[in-house]
Amino acid sequence: MTTLKERLEEGDIIVIDGGMGTELERRGVQMDDQAWAGTAMLSRPDVIKQIHRDFIDAGADIIIANTYAAAPHVLRHAGLGAEAGKINMLGCRLAREAVDEAAAMREIYVAGSMSSFRAGLQIDKLPDEDEARASYREQATTLAEGGVDFIIAEMMLDPFLTEHCVAAAVETGLPVWVGFSARVGGDGSVLGFSKLFDHPLEEVISVALAHGPEACGIMHTDVGAALPALEQLKKQWTGPLFVYPHSGEFIMPHWQFDTVIKPGAYATEAARYVDMGVHAIGGCCGMGPEHIRALKETLPSFVA
Repeated sequence: MTTLKERLEEGDIIVIDGGMGTELERRGVQMDDQAWAGTAMLSRPDVIKQIHRDFIDAGADIIIANTYAAAPHVLRHAGLGAEAGKINMLGCRLAREAVDEAAAMREIYVAGSMSSFRAGLQIDKLPDEDEARASYREQATTLAEGGVDFIIAEMMLDPFLTEHCVAAAVETGLPVWVGFSARVGGDGSVLGFSKLFDHPLEEVISVALAHGPEACGIMHTDVGAALPALEQLKKQWTGPLFVYPHSGEFIMPHWQFDTVIKPGAYATEAARYVDMGVHAIGGCCGMGPEHIRALKETLPSFVA
């Protein structure tokens, strides 16, 4: 198998899948009030595998396992901390089975997801330093044992969790991609996505870069803020770039789909990412298989 790094360096345009959690919700799967989509491996593994298959059929070259909200420190608040290993391993297996069953005539890679997701989206349920370090190490080890091709540290939005999440992922020896989430402040400054703290995005990026990731990008960032965030990232990172923003908004406890960008309009926007040197593009929350299909059909397959 040609490595992703080799393909990116050669100029291939790689298509990433779309938002798993919101696609589960769209299909009627119950979200957990603490671990969101993190418990769906136990309740609806069949739907998860089908979503992976739908994204593959739409043209995705990268499938991200549904482990975004499955870190032990998150599952603990859902009463499933002791089953974190089982849940993460199952997430890896479902993604790998979907790839194997698709038998697509192209290379498809499986990424394990680690993230800054906090239980119940409540600030008082953030882990302390010791728990964060141990939790992320446990999850990263499980993902590596589960056979993923690489790990994506998703929604890095503050220096604290970024430090522990990225460090644990890199320790596995697997390639690591870091996805930063951002928002634009009232004064035009680019900040980490968290609205609880005004961390400059450049500070979050610096923490991650100290650990030597293989690729960096902007994800779980509103489409309207993706370009300013990408411009900030490019000031600090000259390696491979990826982008997969979200569209719509979350109003507890549901994603609001009525404002999601149309697939064709998103494909047009994504062409601007290519112009900025991005070689891997997909979608996050709100973006379904139809968005991924539009990317596959519209974007070039190679850019020198």
